Amino acid sequence: METLSELERLRVLHPAQLAAGSAEEADALARFAAFFQSFAGDRIERLLPATYADDVYFNDTLKPVRGRAALAHYLHDSADAVEDCRVQVLSNTRTAEGEYLVRWRMVIRFKRFRRGVDTATVGMSHLRFNAQGLVVYHQDYWNAADGLYEHIPLLGSLIRLVKRRL
Repeated sequence: METLSELERLRVLHPAQLAAGSAEEADALARFAAFFQSFAGDRIERLLPATYADDVYFNDTLKPVRGRAALAHYLHDSADAVEDCRVQVLSNTRTAEGEYLVRWRMVIRFKRFRRGVDTATVGMSHLRFNAQGLVVYHQDYWNAADGLYEHIPLLGSLIRLVKRRL
């Protein structure tokens, strides 16, 4: 349960919370939404420092990453693998712990798989911000089978076969 231990560690390191309903809270959530609105290398460089803390823990269910520099590298590699990727924030909820659950819809077009075909999926990000409004914890929850694996040759065929039989 690496994700839970990371969250507990970050709760201790970053006990400060953004005040509910504050301008700082609204700004932090808006920066997060803007960051993923259109996923491209130039936007990553420009917006990452204003969105994620140096000591961020990030896990998109595909790969856990620690630190903003490692996150920048991972996101650049991810952006290079797609023709287009857009994320629309649908809603967000503040938890009693001062963390946020952000529901989103992602539309992605891969360079190598099913070229020219947009794939849509929904998911949720669990976020924790530091006192400066930067993300220190980002854990995504989404169906990687629908959003990614189903579009990989051979593996996708197997997943679709299993789904039909369920």
